[in-house]
Amino acid sequence: MDYYEDVLDRTGRTPREFGAIHLHVESAIRGPLGDTVATLWLQSAFEPLASGYTLHVEGRQKTGPEKRKLGKFSLPPLDGGKVVRWSLPFSLPLELDELHFRVEAKLHPKAERVRTAWKLSDTVEIPKESDMAGPKPPPVGINLGRSLMGSVLSGGLFVSFRGLGGRDSPGLASTVRTKVHAAAKLPDVVVVPVFDGSPEELSKPHEELIWKPGMPLPQATLTPNAQDVLSQRPPESPRRTCHSCGFEGRRSDYAYATMCPMCDASWL
Repeated sequence: MDYYEDVLDRTGRTPREFGAIHLHVESAIRGPLGDTVATLWLQSAFEPLASGYTLHVEGRQKTGPEKRKLGKFSLPPLDGGKVVRWSLPFSLPLELDELHFRVEAKLHPKAERVRTAWKLSDTVEIPKESDMAGPKPPPVGINLGRSLMGSVLSGGLFVSFRGLGGRDSPGLASTVRTKVHAAAKLPDVVVVPVFDGSPEELSKPHEELIWKPGMPLPQATLTPNAQDVLSQRPPESPRRTCHSCGFEGRRSDYAYATMCPMCDASWL
């Protein structure tokens, strides 16, 4: 199985991992009549990919009770290591000021990791029994295999083993101590703010191929509409808030931080 470059991270877009998929969502731009465009960056974390991956989008009122389901979308094809920029148009009521994105992307039964593990949300790292040192758990230590060890070294503090055990190793699940990855404390959705501006004029979802094997790797760039967002946002608050994990800190303490100190998501 090929191992691909983490293009999202390379271009300054910290990904979140949901099952088989890496996802990054930019701040959404809304026009004066509620016409809104959200831009997502997608790449596979495991291959082969299963079918029927789904994105659920919901609009919410950050400081109030209002919320509305905005749609359910089928994810574009991401096989072969593709990286896709995906723009979704929809109408968002003016009283809603943040968007929640939730991905359903279960692993294929034969899936293997093809990109470095990053901010895991609901992902469980399960080594194949064939990657272990033997059919039964050894008395001291376990050979976790290259893909799992790479995930541990690059993405996480803990590894969670769930549902292991079977005909060849019935006692494995009870032998290995279960620990939940620290990133599991993050929300099961990606939360992004909504800013007033001039969104793209789109009548239907638009897919743009950013990279696939054989193409030159893209260089780090500013996210689209970044200048619009910066010029039209309200006056700075004395506190900084991460819209991904909810962390808050005094602006004076985090004046130069480009990413949230808790989850590494980009913040404004």
